[in-house]
Amino acid sequence: MLTDLQWKKPAMYHFSGTPAEKTQTMTDARHVPLNVNTLGAEEIAAAKNVLDSGYMTMGKEVAAFEAEFADYVGARHALMVNSGSSANLLGAFALANPICPVPSGLKPIKPGDEVIVPALTWSTTIWPFVQVGAVPVFVDCDPATLQMQPAAIKAAITDKTAAIAVVHVLGGAMDAAATRDIARAHNLWFFEDTCESLGVQLDGQQCGTFGHIGTYSFYFAHHITTIEGGMVVTDDDDLADLMRAMRAHGWVRHMKGGDHIASQYPHIDARFLFHTTGFNLRSTDLNAAIGRIQLKRLDSFNEARRDVGEKLAEALRPITEKDILQIMQFDTRVSPAPFGYPVICQSTAVRDKLQAHLEAAGVETRPVICGNLARQPAMSHIPHRCANDLAGADRIMDCGLYWGTHPFMTSQDIDYIATRVIEGLT
Repeated sequence: MLTDLQWKKPAMYHFSGTPAEKTQTMTDARHVPLNVNTLGAEEIAAAKNVLDSGYMTMGKEVAAFEAEFADYVGARHALMVNSGSSANLLGAFALANPICPVPSGLKPIKPGDEVIVPALTWSTTIWPFVQVGAVPVFVDCDPATLQMQPAAIKAAITDKTAAIAVVHVLGGAMDAAATRDIARAHNLWFFEDTCESLGVQLDGQQCGTFGHIGTYSFYFAHHITTIEGGMVVTDDDDLADLMRAMRAHGWVRHMKGGDHIASQYPHIDARFLFHTTGFNLRSTDLNAAIGRIQLKRLDSFNEARRDVGEKLAEALRPITEKDILQIMQFDTRVSPAPFGYPVICQSTAVRDKLQAHLEAAGVETRPVICGNLARQPAMSHIPHRCANDLAGADRIMDCGLYWGTHPFMTSQDIDYIATRVIEGLT
């Protein structure tokens, strides 16, 4: 199944270790990293072409990548930015912008409004909403799937709620279709953070395209990489144009409607005409050129990740069938792309013992993202509300960990991981 990828397989791991450790090859099963370098000869050549061109800021390569990405996910508009976190920042601030083009029944997010968010998430899903003055309302997840549940989201809605922000966690998908229906029924913005689930589908539709805004990440360790980078998608023409201005300082230069706006201010040079507040979140042609090649590999990468996940599940069956270890489950409507391999142990002590055993054996691990973010110390000085007791997120935080499922993982790697896990739990 990996035949089409083998020739591009990098010679060395990418992980944070000593210089001597970094020279270990992928055939050395004494170290199994979370991820490896997936950049091959074509990506290097594409990057070199940009360097040779002399034009390296946001230009034609970014525009081409945006068009190809929008076509891949099935969105009208895609805007490339410099990270997935920036994608969330841009999307949240667009929805809070006083000149946000508001569909009927909705309103811009204003200070004091509540935004429903997952307790199990990455920090920069939440911080942008905090930074616009909104109050995060944390909703629990199902520890079996790691995903938010629509019923819990619906129960958390009050007359202060302005938006629902969800995360498709670690290569799975929450029920975005049901959540979209809830958002519509209550006249709420629907924001999908898909940074961990690029290429994952729910009922044949790409995650990130159910809501008003979807976001993605191309960090080095994600499903595809531009080294650093992200994308925002939307089907709303006017919202996309506002975000084009906000992405680059607030000026009109990149807006589709920029000429019309500039015609109203003939006394101001249109090159430096500022229509709104903004940031500098632009990516570069160098990153985009790499992304265009990586996007062509995405389906193969995700197929490989699914294969790794299925083989790990089979190899761990002797202990999962005895409930010694709980592995992540996927809804039957979801075509997943495991970002990692999250597991939940029977207790914190068992998790800590297993984690230490795996790390000592060279199997790199991580906590399951931020765990229950409401328990992180940053939240002690941020106004927020917990919609329920967050027992699922607590269990994941206290008893969970994950290891890698990168697309170049070998059968030897999988066997080694499973052997060390079973060894550490029995």
